[in-house]
Amino acid sequence: MAEQRAITEREVRRASREGAKIIDIRGAIITPGARTAARELGILLTGPDTMTTAPPRRAFGQFDPTPVHLATVAIGCDSAGARLKADVTARLYEMQHRVADLAGPERPPKDSPDAAAAVAREVADGHAEFGIVVDATGVTACIAANKVRGIRAAVCHDVTSAASAREHANANVLVLAGGLIGPRLAAAIVETFLGREFAEARYGEKVGKISEMERGNGGP
Repeated sequence: MAEQRAITEREVRRASREGAKIIDIRGAIITPGARTAARELGILLTGPDTMTTAPPRRAFGQFDPTPVHLATVAIGCDSAGARLKADVTARLYEMQHRVADLAGPERPPKDSPDAAAAVAREVADGHAEFGIVVDATGVTACIAANKVRGIRAAVCHDVTSAASAREHANANVLVLAGGLIGPRLAAAIVETFLGREFAEARYGEKVGKISEMERGNGGP
């Protein structure tokens, strides 16, 4: 029995960026996030649909049987990033990722360098594949996270920088500015960051130079 095509929020937003105004959803599974995004972006969903929930899928249009990679994500924040961190955490659960919440109800927010270090160590020690840190501007947390060996943290304020961070630099920690961006943009950044793959064939040598510098064998 053939699997059904699925349309998620990511596919709707991608279609909008490509100029689509109508998406044919006949025979597809539509997630609630996709419906919400379509309303926000003024995209018309046409045709009878079936179920309303499904694991997210990569492809828009023709069904892609390869599921989006579900990762373990460590997340933390300082007090300035607590509100946005809560929104991002909720979105991670909606995306079905496994979440290691280092600033949950029983764990009050840490100071920015401490929060960044805690998240970075989870990634460096192999307990999480990716990390997300939220503070006021992202700058302090990004600097602190990058002091942990094996971490490539990037502060991203838009989806373009998030895509570049993953594809070009193989970043493994995303830093968000709770004082500068809102939950909708933050969700798009997180979806982009976790949905992109490192283009190793093209940028592997560049990232290798960064690793050499970290080991003290390169750089000026």
